[in-house]
Amino acid sequence: MKVMAFVGSPRRNGNTDRIVRAICKGARESGHEVDLYHLAEMNNKGCIACDACQLAKVDFCSIDDELTTLMPKIAKADCLIVGTPIYMLQVSGVTKHFLDRLRPFLKPDLTAKHLPGKKYITVTCSGAPATAFSHVTEYLNQFFGYFRMESAGHIVAGSLHERDDIIRQSDILEEAEDMGKKIN
Repeated sequence: MKVMAFVGSPRRNGNTDRIVRAICKGARESGHEVDLYHLAEMNNKGCIACDACQLAKVDFCSIDDELTTLMPKIAKADCLIVGTPIYMLQVSGVTKHFLDRLRPFLKPDLTAKHLPGKKYITVTCSGAPATAFSHVTEYLNQFFGYFRMESAGHIVAGSLHERDDIIRQSDILEEAEDMGKKIN
């Protein structure tokens, strides 16, 4: 199985990154091929609403950037993992930027293409208690559901104030690794 993981935090080795990496570790241990991308480090120019993808002028996107080159790989992936810290009550800006760029995976009639039936896992992290921002996981479930994808789980982690706080919540890291092992 081909798994693509996207970390929407600018902090390498921060809480979100560590949880996503734990899922990836479990997936690799189960024999899956995993690629990990840090969205904050990618060249992503953002959707410009040119409609080239909707008018079938291009295969995926008219923008010449790193994310466009990944779109055929996303189309072939079996599972997407998206991890984001919660900033200002919602996904991080780079995560939203990434989600917006998935528009080419919709047909002009707004039905999904390439992604239906594929799996997804979401990770959300915040300084507040985990339950405080459950609406962000609901938003992500609605978003990926729009593409007719199937949830393979989610991790909602809270009370993460400092970069290494997740280390003290080893149960979450274990849950994440186990989730990666169970992707099928």
